[in-house]
Amino acid sequence: MFKKIMVPLDGSSFAEEALPYARGLAKCDSATILLARVDEPHEPPPGVFVPATAIPEVFHLSAEEYLEQQAARLTLADLAVQTIVLEGKVSDALLKCARDENVDLIVMSTHGRTGLSRLLMGSVAEQVVHGAPCPVLLIRPQAHNA
Repeated sequence: MFKKIMVPLDGSSFAEEALPYARGLAKCDSATILLARVDEPHEPPPGVFVPATAIPEVFHLSAEEYLEQQAARLTLADLAVQTIVLEGKVSDALLKCARDENVDLIVMSTHGRTGLSRLLMGSVAEQVVHGAPCPVLLIRPQAHNA
């Protein structure tokens, strides 16, 4: 049923809670898991001088290392895994990747923001659900239920 399952990760334990669901679905269908992380434009911390040309390279390297660590855990379970570091606005980059990579399913965690924080920050999950070219499975992290 699913040939490629995308799992967006932002480096948080909340986002990683989608991995067991993706792993189970991928095992059932012998699907490939595509781990994606988005590099949003950002500034260095106050008081820290980093040449502007080095910022994207440093993030890209650490994002790749992070994704490779996650991929290694999945390959131990005999799963096919790909990784990709994207650039731009998170929801736009994820949606473009889903289309470009012919993703059959997106499995992602929601941070569970409500009220004012959701209004101010928006919901990446909501934007992905509304714009995705495929089904989206949203996982509410257990830490929010405790």
